[in-house]
Order: sequence, then structure tokens, then C-alpha cells
Amino acid sequence: MLKTAFAVTTGKTVAALTAFLKMGSGTSLPGKVARKLDPQLLQNLGRQVTKQVIAVTGTNGKTTTCGLLAQFLRESDSRVVHNQLGANMVPGITAALMQQSSMLGRLDADYAVLEVDEASMRGLTGEIDVQRVVVSNLFRDQLDRYGELDTTARMIQEGIQKTGIAQGKGRLILNGDDPLVTTLGQDPRLQDAAGAPKNALLYFGVEQVSYQHGAAVTGPVPFTREVTQCPACQGPLVYHHLVFGHLGDYQCSQCGYQRPPLTVAAEHVFVKPEESEIRLRYGQAVLDVVLPLPGLFNVYNLLAAAAVVYDLGLPPEVITKGLTHYQSVFGRAEKKVLQGKNALIMLIKNPVGASEVLKLVGGDPQGRLLIALNDNYADGRDVSWIWDAQFEAISPGKTVVVSGVRAEDMAIRLKYAGIPESNITLEPDLPAALQLALAQTQSDEVLYILPTYTALLNLHKMLG
Repeated sequence: MLKTAFAVTTGKTVAALTAFLKMGSGTSLPGKVARKLDPQLLQNLGRQVTKQVIAVTGTNGKTTTCGLLAQFLRESDSRVVHNQLGANMVPGITAALMQQSSMLGRLDADYAVLEVDEASMRGLTGEIDVQRVVVSNLFRDQLDRYGELDTTARMIQEGIQKTGIAQGKGRLILNGDDPLVTTLGQDPRLQDAAGAPKNALLYFGVEQVSYQHGAAVTGPVPFTREVTQCPACQGPLVYHHLVFGHLGDYQCSQCGYQRPPLTVAAEHVFVKPEESEIRLRYGQAVLDVVLPLPGLFNVYNLLAAAAVVYDLGLPPEVITKGLTHYQSVFGRAEKKVLQGKNALIMLIKNPVGASEVLKLVGGDPQGRLLIALNDNYADGRDVSWIWDAQFEAISPGKTVVVSGVRAEDMAIRLKYAGIPESNITLEPDLPAALQLALAQTQSDEVLYILPTYTALLNLHKMLG
């Protein structure tokens, strides 16, 4: 334990110095330093979690899902630790748990809720005993890091195989609306001798959606599905209903591969501009809840978190109470008042996620836009994804400020999306761009700030 205590003390000191010197977010470097001093640090911290370690992975929604889940667990009077700032690789996870431990490396927690980068699943489950794995969705994202979707799915599968789920020591909780995610439950290790699923799988999804009349959200933005073929036989997939992207109630017209039965489901979602009303099926119970977050994509985050607390045997009251106390996670539908102007910060990082955000904000007549595009390692070096995102959802008359390392690329994309050049202001420097955007925003309007990941970190540092 002396080695662990020394590593923790040093890591906390590095975090404090990083913050004091304003050298960055301090979410990963302290973990890297501490792991050098004690390679078993994460393993030692994980052992101290008394009930469950829960890993949440997938392309979109991890941070919000973890934030909701942590809040629901706290409503059950549980002690929870999680990497709430979204540093989701192994050093960042180590740093987060270390920061929430004592100087001697003592961690007082019933649950650890861990957001995990898809490519980091193998490393995490090799070091820490994970009892619950949640997979939110799989969309193309940072192709230079992850490769195509089947590669991403394989990395997650390898991480799952290092857990005890196949031996009945946990549960795999999957988005049943995603035909690629559901293949993770087809692993022979999760089937019994007759080929039927073991009691190791739980699925969530959406049944029906409608939109408020007159809202900025009026229906699905046209988007090419990234999964069109059956993962089992490569036959064509047909949909009873499509939610967005390739998520929905699907069936293969050749082999019969289909969406599995859902244990936790949104039987009906009524989408409003700033929230959604949901009839939630929670096992055998049905409850009406209001999700205080914009966008249909956040409904899946709620379902993923609700599926975990259902699987843990917690009552539905933890959800209803948790939603009344929930505060948005940094950069994920985060509301701010800046210089007396209302602002809403929403991360964009891949075609489907950006398209859903643009569908939400692009047509708001009372909205202004600031888009910040970076191509640092954490963003993905390849920014060609912006040509697959539906920036055409932005009303042609809207004014837009573009910023970031690749601001020129974004300006060109907006021009091809039909935004007049006279409505596009190019300012690569983010602080200056924010001031310009705020100056253009009237007191009765909302400034929608859409940054990529490292631009979001810079914005967070700017705003304190």
C-alpha cells in the first residue's frame, strides 16, 4: 500500500499543479504519472468498490448516460465514483478514481460508473473486475483511431470477454435498437448448449416517437444508414420503424435476425424543444417521466441508465427522483448564461451525433450558432466526417460563427450546405469567436455552441 499511497499523492500533486499553472484539463496526465509509480494502481482502487463496477461504452452518449446513472444510484443512498469529466481512456479513468480517493489511496464507494473509450475496453477489463457492461450504440467515429464499425465492435467484444459475464458474474446491457450492438450478445460464450441466450443479456430501446407541433424538431433529418445489411447473413435489413441513423425495430428479410425483446423501453416519446415526455416500461412497471434534456438521442442515454438500475433491482423511484435533481454534464446540453445571454453547449464529434444536434438547433428562429472544429488527437485527425453530417439542417438565413483549428474547412462545408458567405464569420481563435457570437446574439435569443472535443475542453477552461 505504500507504493499506492505514494502514487496517489504524486498524482494528486500533478493534478493540482496542472490546474494552478493552467496547463490543461488535468484529466489524464496525473493518471499517467501515478501509473508509472504504481502499475497496479487501477486494480487496487477497483478492488475497493464494494458492490459493482459498471462500464459504459459505445460511440455516442457515454458521458450523459454515466451522469444519469450516477445520479440514479445516489438516489438509492449509494456512494458513487465516476469519471465525470469524460476522460475515458485507462489513464484518465485511473486519474478520476485516484482524485476521488484519500491521500492513502482509500476509495469509499459502493459503485464505480466508468465511461470507457471503445478502444480502451480491452485494457480496462484486463485490470479491473467489471460486472456490468453497457453498450450504447455504434456509429462511424474517428476512423483514423477506430477503423470501421466491425473493428470497433470487435474491440468492445474483446473487452467483454475479459469480464466474468459469460460465467454468470454480471450482465451485458445492450441497445436492442442497434443491429450491430446486438451482435455482441450473439457470442457463443453467452449462449447455452441449445444456443439460447444465457441469463446474461438485457436490452433497451424505443418503441414510438412523436414531435411537438411547431417545435424546431419536426422529424428525422435524411441520413444514410451506416448499417444496411444483416450482421448475421448480410441480407437486407427492413425496419418496422426507424428512430434515427440505423437505430430502430429491424428484421432481416433473409435469415430473420431481428431486434430482441426489450426489457426497458420508451413505449412512447413526445419530443419537445428542451425536453422529452416518456412513457417508460421498466420491466413490468410503466411510469411517465420527463427527461430535462433536449433531443431524441438523450432518450437512449436515459434508457441505458434505467436499464442498469433495473438490472440492479432498484425501484423506479430512483429514476423519477434522479431526473428532478439531474444537472447536465459539462458540454452535453449544458446551459450557461454568458454576458447576460443564454447559451447551450452541445458536443459534436461524428456524422450521426452532429446531425441529431443540428436537427435540434438548426431551425430555431431564436437561435444563433458558434461551431468550433478541431483536429487534435482526441478529436480524430480526419475531419472529413463533416461532409456526412447534415449541416443542411441549418436554416439558410441563419448567421454562423466558425472557429477552431479547422475553421476554414467548416466554413466551406457550410457554404456547400447553402449558408450564404455573408452569413458566415470566420474566426479561428475561440475566445475571439465566442465574443463575436455573443455580440450577434440578442437578449431574447439562444447561442448554440457546437464544439468538437478539444474545443469543448478549451471552452470549459475559458469559462472556468
